Amino acid sequence: MPVGNDYYPVFSKREYARRHRMLRDAMKEKGLDCLLIYGAYSTGGTEPGQVNAVYLSSYAGANNCYVVFPLKDEPTLILCIALHVPNARDISVIEDVRSSPGREVEIGVGQRLKELGLEKGHIGIVGPIGTWFNFTLPAEHYDHFRQILPQAKFQTVTPWYENLRLVKSEEEIRYMERAAAMTDVAHEEVFLATRPGIRHSDLRQICEGVAGRLGGKFPFSHIGSTSMANPQRYYPDFWPTHRTIEAGDVVLTEISLSYGGYCGKIWGTYFVGEPTKEYRDLFNLAASVHDKAAKELKPGMTGRDVKKYVEPIKKAGYTTAVPLILGWSTYNQAPSAGALDGSPGAAMEQQSDLEFVFKPGHCVNIIAFPVTPDLKKGLWVGTTLVFTEDGIRQLHMYPANKLRIV
Repeated sequence: MPVGNDYYPVFSKREYARRHRMLRDAMKEKGLDCLLIYGAYSTGGTEPGQVNAVYLSSYAGANNCYVVFPLKDEPTLILCIALHVPNARDISVIEDVRSSPGREVEIGVGQRLKELGLEKGHIGIVGPIGTWFNFTLPAEHYDHFRQILPQAKFQTVTPWYENLRLVKSEEEIRYMERAAAMTDVAHEEVFLATRPGIRHSDLRQICEGVAGRLGGKFPFSHIGSTSMANPQRYYPDFWPTHRTIEAGDVVLTEISLSYGGYCGKIWGTYFVGEPTKEYRDLFNLAASVHDKAAKELKPGMTGRDVKKYVEPIKKAGYTTAVPLILGWSTYNQAPSAGALDGSPGAAMEQQSDLEFVFKPGHCVNIIAFPVTPDLKKGLWVGTTLVFTEDGIRQLHMYPANKLRIV
């Protein structure tokens, strides 16, 4: 039994059995003998990331790692730092934990593939994070695998793998609920701490503190402000600076806290002083678009059905900076749907997103993000929700759709 820790609370044995069974059934159908799942990358906070490997391992290796998941044998977790193996054996749900000589993790992976007799196998490559980012393997690793297994067939299957795990189990949704509750606390504390003179970076530190205090992690945030009278930006900073909040500012936040790798997220807007008429109108428009979608979306609808909800933004003379719907649970996932044609957000929307069918257990962000055509002024209202059997359920208590003034 894994040892308790602050990074990866363990799911039940039944949950891991479900995941293994689901993957192996799908592997048989796809003709795959093994999955090679790469773990790497974080997003600048205290959440280790590496979501596709962590889904099976409940452990993220420092720098990078691999999960070798064969069709007919037990999985193996391979790290690049041998000194970390005892710690991984304490935390991971995978019993077979190994390292490579030196720091060349691909050598250990290749040896394991040969042990499994996969010299002529069909091996599926899964990148470290959702297909939204389009990452796979380092070129050096891929070249090594092709060199030592020249007769094996390698195929990138990250979208296939991601789609298999989009529908969340009851246990996963409980983790989402807990993450959303922590995100609520973080955003409320950020709002209450906001005052003229406080730095954007100070507000980010509040988020980190809430995550640590509540037993969660802090994946990332965007925090920024600009003058309503003379706006200089419509999108907040990923790395908050020492720029200060001032009277007459509009504050934009994108705050996410996580639990066990599952993330809540609030796209918040509030005002330091009475909003100008246009900013008040922008906020009311965003809130109404968000709320209508949150009330009416239901399973069986497609990404194409989402398009109608952003029409009020177009009618009011604005454009959209991101699609109204983004898949969300362990960072960005499919789909990205609900952008106005020709808008900045349209580049995120693919044909597959329009054809995507929502199912119970899908977790998404709804983000209404109207922006002036000159891209000088805009704001957002967004929250995290989960599709149910007959509708969609809000995971947050924080009133992102209510106009709030500091």
